[in-house]
Amino acid sequence: MTKSITITTTAASEATGRAQSHLFDNFCELMTRVFMAFEEEEWAGDADWDIAFSQSVSDAEAAWKLVAIQAETVTAVRPISVNDLLLHRMAGLVSRAVSATSLAALEAVRSRAMHCIAQASTHIAEAVHDLAHEAQISIDQMIEHALTNGSYESPDAGLPLAA
Repeated sequence: MTKSITITTTAASEATGRAQSHLFDNFCELMTRVFMAFEEEEWAGDADWDIAFSQSVSDAEAAWKLVAIQAETVTAVRPISVNDLLLHRMAGLVSRAVSATSLAALEAVRSRAMHCIAQASTHIAEAVHDLAHEAQISIDQMIEHALTNGSYESPDAGLPLAA
């Protein structure tokens, strides 16, 4: 006795798969842009060209603006799974961190990121969990950067992230 099984895919299931793939891919792109922005700021700081040439500063600002734009791209996609939901929330938190104007705001974002990861479903894919953790580490680096540069001391100075 032979059983034949026919598997059909619907346009809705294919679209769902593409949306999940795009959200994951866009979040990967977001994290890549975050890492590049950190490198740009480190290069600008190491070059010590901030005073003589404003080009390095504007390059770092442009890198952070690209991070903010990519975060908006990720948050524009509607989450359709628990994996998507975590990435969607973390992208929103990265966006808030980049636009933070005080150390207290960054601390609040970090706290929320830790909460989101802790409350995430146990059925989250390992790759998604790792990306969310990388986003949290990036927020920690933003706080460390703000503390190192002393930009939190003056309330009107703002943080050296996306202006």
